[in-house]
Amino acid sequence: MESIRLNLSKSNDDLYMKSKWFGNPDVPEDYPIPDDLCFICQIRCDELAKFDEDNLLPHKGMLYFFGAIDYYFGWLDCYYPESQYWQRDDVKVFYIEDIENQEFKQIVFEDEDGEPLAIAPRSIEFSLDKTDCDGHKLLGMPFDMPWEDWDAPYQGWIELLQVDSDEDDDFRLNFVDFGMMHVLINPDDLKNKDFSKVTATLIYT
Repeated sequence: MESIRLNLSKSNDDLYMKSKWFGNPDVPEDYPIPDDLCFICQIRCDELAKFDEDNLLPHKGMLYFFGAIDYYFGWLDCYYPESQYWQRDDVKVFYIEDIENQEFKQIVFEDEDGEPLAIAPRSIEFSLDKTDCDGHKLLGMPFDMPWEDWDAPYQGWIELLQVDSDEDDDFRLNFVDFGMMHVLINPDDLKNKDFSKVTATLIYT
């Protein structure tokens, strides 16, 4: 199984209802997204369908990823998960299948002074890469995984999203000595498009 690499770039284009990394999510009116987790990305599934050669991911709709990663941006007063495998309130994945027949709006996260919190969004272009490549990616095997399988009760779970340590002129994301965050899902849940029970873990040297 190859990985679907997420190639990020700054863009002046309007990324509303498109795949994007950071920025603010575009969701239906009154959709219950978490306000205590960092918005990582939204993935428009029809944009990646041709790269999903094993037909594992949805090929229509939108996937959204949120995680408790503020601490790793250098905001050291923020909560961070201390367990090896994150609890359900620490990482969330949402899937909206119907994005054509309902009204969407962009949710803008602000601080207590009304200033925007989001990092400028990056556009995403998809490409295939080797199964254990580094960088940001969907599917495949985690980069530099030091064991053959996850501990109980997560044996046999697969990688849904890999988030690499990264930096640019407007952010620095460091998962402990430039490690990576891995969002994991039970293969049966993925087949059933059930993203409610994902977990996440960090791998670092």
